[in-house]
Amino acid sequence: MTANGRPTILDVARVAGLSHATVSRYLNKRAYVSEDAAQAIEQAIKAVNYVPSRTARSLVNRQTHAVAFVVRERPDLFFADPNLSNMAIGANTVLSEQNYQMLFLIIDSEQSASRITELIGGGFVDGVILVAMSLNDPVAQAIADTATPAVTASVPLPNSSVPYVDTDNEGGTRKVTQLFMRNGRKKIAYLGGPEDEPATALRHEGYRSALGDSYNPALVAYADAWELEAGTVATQRLLDTEPHLDAVIAASDLLATASLDVLTSRGLRVPEDVALSGFDDSTWAVRAQPPLTTVRQDSYATGEEMARIILRQIDGEDLQGFGHIIPNEVIWRESSDPPSDAS
Repeated sequence: MTANGRPTILDVARVAGLSHATVSRYLNKRAYVSEDAAQAIEQAIKAVNYVPSRTARSLVNRQTHAVAFVVRERPDLFFADPNLSNMAIGANTVLSEQNYQMLFLIIDSEQSASRITELIGGGFVDGVILVAMSLNDPVAQAIADTATPAVTASVPLPNSSVPYVDTDNEGGTRKVTQLFMRNGRKKIAYLGGPEDEPATALRHEGYRSALGDSYNPALVAYADAWELEAGTVATQRLLDTEPHLDAVIAASDLLATASLDVLTSRGLRVPEDVALSGFDDSTWAVRAQPPLTTVRQDSYATGEEMARIILRQIDGEDLQGFGHIIPNEVIWRESSDPPSDAS
């Protein structure tokens, strides 16, 4: 049951002795359900006194069977980013299996932001997956205020109960920082993405918490965008502030690649002089010379889970405030020292 004591579709499934998916198909008439299953579901509905939410009923009656994948990013960067594209593939796979069509909506201007907000507010789709949104993003906030079910690939939206799915940004960076420390690195810098990005803040927090009293804000720099040029400028600022740093933990593989170029241009060897790590385990990490130590996240699984959460909400389940953090792992490559015995 929900926090307010209202029976959910999971209660119906439990009493009927059937799967959540079977009950969902029956309630939303998306696929055939046997007569025996239908009878069991009807009896369970009466037994638990299940009533679909008003929002879910209106969505089912409308039968758009479409879910929007809304991303705030330049189109060229979205399709070039393996994490975003894999997230979309994972979400589309789950939605397709349930006879839903996923629609790409890319926010790349104020005009598109206004247009997309209006479409979703007008009931254009049954649910919304929000990706690559900045903190306090006006589009995300506007969508959260509508009756349309939503989920975000990030930390919770401020002052909102929209459910979320994310990789363990904080934990991944904390593990890398701790391992660098165990390998004897003393002046470890953090190279973040845009400061208004949730991932930047979380990955910085993992770095800061690992260092504890050794944390030095002078060893932190932020790139204005998740791009090579921005990473180059930010790394140059770091080295101008502390030319003798001995490690850089970047918030993405792309930023780490930019950092690698700057370090090399200044005559610093990686990893002999400066250990280096990224985040994502993208093609940038593998193609770099030397290849990058990084944090591997399962963006495909993130997309799958976001789609499942949307479908559960469309089915009437109350998931306000629900969050799911997906574990990740550190991948060691030649851009850093081999893990010590202690690690």
